[in-house]
Amino acid sequence: MKTHFTLLFALLLFSNIFSQTDHTVSAGNFYYEPEMLTIDLGDEVSWVNDGGFHNVNFDVNTITGQSFGNPESFITSPTNDTEIAEHTFTIAGTYNYDCSVGSHAANGMIGTIIVEEGTSNIEETEQEQLNRTFHAFQTEYSNELYIQFTATKNTNIARIQITGLDGKEVLRENLNVEQGKNVHHIALKYVPTTGIYIVNLFIEDSFVSKKISIQ
Repeated sequence: MKTHFTLLFALLLFSNIFSQTDHTVSAGNFYYEPEMLTIDLGDEVSWVNDGGFHNVNFDVNTITGQSFGNPESFITSPTNDTEIAEHTFTIAGTYNYDCSVGSHAANGMIGTIIVEEGTSNIEETEQEQLNRTFHAFQTEYSNELYIQFTATKNTNIARIQITGLDGKEVLRENLNVEQGKNVHHIALKYVPTTGIYIVNLFIEDSFVSKKISIQ
């Protein structure tokens, strides 16, 4: 009996850890909605057609001709069906994509999906949560730096700092942080030139850092 109970508990725990959530992105002329989506590892995303002839392209940037550099690359065939595509994300990271049909991407049909590791109900410290949820990158075709993270509590003892590889500070902004998900945008006009930079986030005694390429 004890063995059966232990096995049942383990199966329930396994199911809870790896439970999947389904997300829907609407597509039309010329948009994906939501344009930016945050999901957990193992979640499935479905793209539904509101009208037109579209696809999802996670491979080569239609405008620049350069690879998106996604953790995983794929592209689907263009269609005018209601269901454009569906994909289960099994590799964590930041994915940029567009519609490769005609000039759809140039007209703003672009998107970003952030795939997070997930924690399966394990209580995290503030530092562990920042390590898992901190993302910083230049949004495609825009002059903004996008920063996202999750905090354990409200605080105004926080700041964003951007430095060059030489350690010289090029930007510093104080933040008011809210418990839960936080999103912050920084205009890249404050960054002097293109190149490699370090984005640092300080929240009270916790700290995370990420190297990014700004175009």
